[in-house]
Amino acid sequence: MRKVFFGFAVVQLVAVLAQFYLATFGAFERPTPAPGDPGAAIGYHAMNGTMVIPLVSLLTAIVALAARAGGRTAGLAILPFVLVAVQLFVIFPLAEMAGASETGTTTAGLFVLGFHALDGVAILAAAVVLVRRAHALTKSTAAAPAHAAA
Repeated sequence: MRKVFFGFAVVQLVAVLAQFYLATFGAFERPTPAPGDPGAAIGYHAMNGTMVIPLVSLLTAIVALAARAGGRTAGLAILPFVLVAVQLFVIFPLAEMAGASETGTTTAGLFVLGFHALDGVAILAAAVVLVRRAHALTKSTAAAPAHAAA
């Protein structure tokens, strides 16, 4: 089961890495799409960040608990879900209150929106640490039967 957990942790990391790629993919689209354009490339970034990463995070946390990886490791697996919620329900509303909209921004709005990127880096860090922990668990599981046989 710990190998399955490791697989889920890797999938979560890949989804987070894809999020960074998709942000750039959408940011450099030319000509710049109109605000709210449903065909805009940045839509892939939004979909991955609001649907894929939270779902994979929840599943990874469940698998971590099933693999008996420990509460802290399961908490680390759910952390991307929590950090996405922070973006959706704290950072974006604060930026809107500070004057950011789809058609224009203020200096205060840009300042708050900068935390979107920092939150993304925190999500990436959590995913990397989780993969390292999951890998260590698979090694300790593989070493345990060999040690017991000796």
